[in-house]
Amino acid sequence: MNILILFVCLSVHYDSLKIPMRDGKWLAADLYTNDSTIQKPVILIQTPYDKNTYRTTVGQGTPFPYDSAHYNYVILDWRGFHGSDSATSSGYDRGLDGYDAVEWIAQRPWCNGKVGTYGGSALGLIQFMTAKHRPPHLVCSAPFIKDYKTKYSDFYYGGEYRKEQVESMAGLGFLTTSLILTYPTESMYWKLLVEQPNDYPESLAVPMLIVSGWYDHYPSDVIRAFKDLRTRSDISVRQKHKLIMGPWLHSSVGQSQQGILSYPNSVGVPDSVTTMFFDYYIRNIQNGYEQLPVVRYYQMGVNEWKTTNDWYSVGNYTDTLYLQTGGVLISALPLDSVSYDSISYDPRNPSPTVGGSRFNPFVPSTPVGPQDQRDSVESRSDVLVYSTPVLTGNLIVNGSIKILLYISSDRKDTDFSIRLCDVYPDSSSVIVTQGIRRMRFRNSYSTEQFMTPGQVYVDTITLSDIALTFLAGHRLRIDVSSSNYPMFAVNPNNDDSLYKPGDTLVAKNYVYHNSVYASKILIPTIGTGVSEYYQIPRKFNSSLSVVTPLRNNLGIRFSISCSDNIKLELFDVCGRKVKELLNKKMNPGEYSLNVNTSELSSGTYFCCLQTSKGKQTKSMQVIK
Repeated sequence: MNILILFVCLSVHYDSLKIPMRDGKWLAADLYTNDSTIQKPVILIQTPYDKNTYRTTVGQGTPFPYDSAHYNYVILDWRGFHGSDSATSSGYDRGLDGYDAVEWIAQRPWCNGKVGTYGGSALGLIQFMTAKHRPPHLVCSAPFIKDYKTKYSDFYYGGEYRKEQVESMAGLGFLTTSLILTYPTESMYWKLLVEQPNDYPESLAVPMLIVSGWYDHYPSDVIRAFKDLRTRSDISVRQKHKLIMGPWLHSSVGQSQQGILSYPNSVGVPDSVTTMFFDYYIRNIQNGYEQLPVVRYYQMGVNEWKTTNDWYSVGNYTDTLYLQTGGVLISALPLDSVSYDSISYDPRNPSPTVGGSRFNPFVPSTPVGPQDQRDSVESRSDVLVYSTPVLTGNLIVNGSIKILLYISSDRKDTDFSIRLCDVYPDSSSVIVTQGIRRMRFRNSYSTEQFMTPGQVYVDTITLSDIALTFLAGHRLRIDVSSSNYPMFAVNPNNDDSLYKPGDTLVAKNYVYHNSVYASKILIPTIGTGVSEYYQIPRKFNSSLSVVTPLRNNLGIRFSISCSDNIKLELFDVCGRKVKELLNKKMNPGEYSLNVNTSELSSGTYFCCLQTSKGKQTKSMQVIK
């Protein structure tokens, strides 16, 4: 069948193809060309989403870089999907189909023997699977928004079931929820039968252009996969791979609008670079592609494109913010020894998912990406909100933020969820990314360890990598809750089997922020970091040390690098000042003094040195 579609200035038509596979079956495809008598390189797109949807878009508003003057295009339905439904074969390696399609295409009279591949998400994964088998006529690949490796964390984040994502994938025909829910721990099933067979960068031997977005489902996984390509793929191509990380959601790569925010200078970047990529490797056009940076990433906030040779080297310093009484985040250790906050979490009324990297293609009205959390999330009684003071300078974040929480519960199992937000001067609290941890998996995803009610535990929730500058006048915020539904399944707060029907319990959950249990945020940053932006510098012009008290004597040593007003004080664990040791202007130099502690009772105390640049605090024990 040959159907003609007329477009302004260009006549493009598609021919229906039946491409034979090695097992005797065939896959349905369409060839797009403006002249099938001319040999051109071919771009192959393998899709599970119905090749017919391209018939009304190719040539006008195309969903891919389209250049009919220099390329022909083949859009192919996956085995078992749409036009290729009759080729269904359970467990078949679709990478072999990719191999067979590439080699069949290379022999057609409308192909010059060179084939490239393109596509994102599922269309990206199939490119990795195809390249793994090394079809001789495959020149290069452009897999977007996808890691090559399938693993436990794709379906369970922090040990919690990615409910909305998995159910959406099941609805698209990629998996069954029953299979995923059968293996809720990181068992040998995941390690040996899923992850190990899908860890194959050594088999990849064509140049690849990787593209993803900070608001996508798995930005950290894509970055890790790119690192794998640069260090483990065939040595002939290791230095040829490039990565672009933009301010994009999964479904809107290369577009301006992302949630309630807009990034006009990110429009069309993937298409323009992909065109250069194909032209350079397939058509041998010397267009400067090889001189492009290894990694190009978008720094949100300042909304600028940056470059680096290694993403993991960008955030070269880890700064720390401590949770404090009153919902404050500052870089000083809390002095109070008993402070905490608590929430009641009812699984029957979970904190709702509003925005973030959620995936629900069946409900187009689903709010995704950066969305304001104030009304639907932060106004609830089951959410704890911690914010920095208003920043007086730009805070640059590059990497994966970690939240270390000291927590307890009156139940044997519960969840702790984090939403990272950028608070604007108008008080809108815009979610950037999110994370969660199921507490029975606080130590291991392979072994369940229930909590003892009332006992304090420490747990770290890791967020996806971001490149974001919190601008002066903004605030950094985390929302702490025990649910984020339906992005993640609700925890019924019991010690029953996972994801089985059963009673739900209301949990009283606690977050501690005191001198003994100091919950904190670890921020990958550059330059001078977060601390200076609300007058508590990270780098001091002084140093402080405390010698363990001996026979009612406390030895204190400190140094200052410039003349300054010095205040030296002792505080008890409740934050009460018990002794002022110094309060005067001092010249640069090193100092030591002995303090009589005979009037102090046994316990923990804090020595605080304050200068015009900030404070330093050291703890000590007095034992009588």
